[in-house]
Amino acid sequence: MAKRDTTRQLTLKQQTAVDLLVLGKSDREVAEMLGVARQTVTLWRNCDDNFRRLLQLRRQEIWGCHVERLRQLVGKAVDVLADDLRQQDDRRLRQSAAVHILKCVGLYGADLQPEEKRHSYVDLPDWKLENLLKQFWKEEPPLLRGTLPETGQEQRGPSA
Repeated sequence: MAKRDTTRQLTLKQQTAVDLLVLGKSDREVAEMLGVARQTVTLWRNCDDNFRRLLQLRRQEIWGCHVERLRQLVGKAVDVLADDLRQQDDRRLRQSAAVHILKCVGLYGADLQPEEKRHSYVDLPDWKLENLLKQFWKEEPPLLRGTLPETGQEQRGPSA
């Protein structure tokens, strides 16, 4: 399906308004430059489908150009970060560079444990949790010593 040429359906003032809006001018500034009321520009922008389509198309064209320029800068940016990582005198600079790199590749704060090693939460009875914690600390954990407050019973195994 061929794209419709929306520029033929817009007046010269409307086409100029699109160009000015894409350059970052406000509705008020565009209206003053074109000799129309601000409300006219606002109506074009909000209610005229052809005007809105052309404005969106022009914004996408400009955005695409900027994205391409950013892509071309990626290699240089990575080189700068690599140089910063090699910096021997400034530890903070090295750490900052490392954090930026990890954030850019999506690894900053990520769980890097292999899928099969990750453990989901399992609801364990208190006695089993206590035994696991004892194994971990190789002694009875201080928070689990003593008696259960509700019953006055010792906290031991399931037979207690």
